[in-house]
Amino acid sequence: VFIPVRLNTATEADILSIPGAGKRMVREFAEYRPWKTKEQFEKEIGKYVNAKEVARLWRYVVID
Repeated sequence: VFIPVRLNTATEADILSIPGAGKRMVREFAEYRPWKTKEQFEKEIGKYVNAKEVARLWRYVVID
């Protein structure tokens, strides 16, 4: 069971618990805080990975 990572409060360890996420995603997830919408996530993270990967990452996160 995977507990979704809260984008606005996640620690580095939380983000690294996402399968396939590395140091780059730690930086990017933190850089765009505060996260407000899924569309913002798709736009900002989509600058670094393709749409398929954005959709995959979205499954592991929540905006709080």
